[in-house]
Amino acid sequence: MRGLEALPFAANLYKVPVAEGYFLVDAGLPWEAGRLLRLLREPPRLLFLTHHHTDHSGGAQALWKRFGLPILAHPREWPYLTKEKPRPPLPIPLLGHLIANLAPPLPREALRPAEEGEVVWGWRVVELPGHTLGQVGLFREGLLIAGDALRGKGLPPRFTNEDPELTKKTVRKILDLGAREVYIGHGGPLSREEVEALALRLGV
Repeated sequence: MRGLEALPFAANLYKVPVAEGYFLVDAGLPWEAGRLLRLLREPPRLLFLTHHHTDHSGGAQALWKRFGLPILAHPREWPYLTKEKPRPPLPIPLLGHLIANLAPPLPREALRPAEEGEVVWGWRVVELPGHTLGQVGLFREGLLIAGDALRGKGLPPRFTNEDPELTKKTVRKILDLGAREVYIGHGGPLSREEVEALALRLGV
């Protein structure tokens, strides 16, 4: 889509143009927040979080403190974003829990629900569970912003997925949506043909 801009942080962030400016998808790691704030000359209309993992949500608190903007995320992700519930540890000896939970907490009042079928500035929210149970993306005119539903030309590493079998089913859902181009959290955009090839390999 014309004007969609990828920002290459630890995970891809996306500036999505709207008539009144733009909104931001995902927020990078906590220590990337200063660079992100310097890059955003105009405040975003809102922040849309695809899922709770620290490389996608770590800068959210800084954005909220600076701009007071609403932060949209699936309610399943909220307990991790507020730190009412610890994120699952990464498979790193001794440090896995610490690294997974470095993102500062968001206050409940900052959060707004983003659930299947809701519309955000003309984009439809779609649930893409598996990598996390509350992962969501945005779909419009054949273009899908998909978070970590896909990674490279495959799936995210199995150990990072909360439900590996559900992650596979989400590949089929992406095709059933009619997505022609898929923008992901790590790597460049994928064509429909590339997602079809993955579905064939997975048998879904």
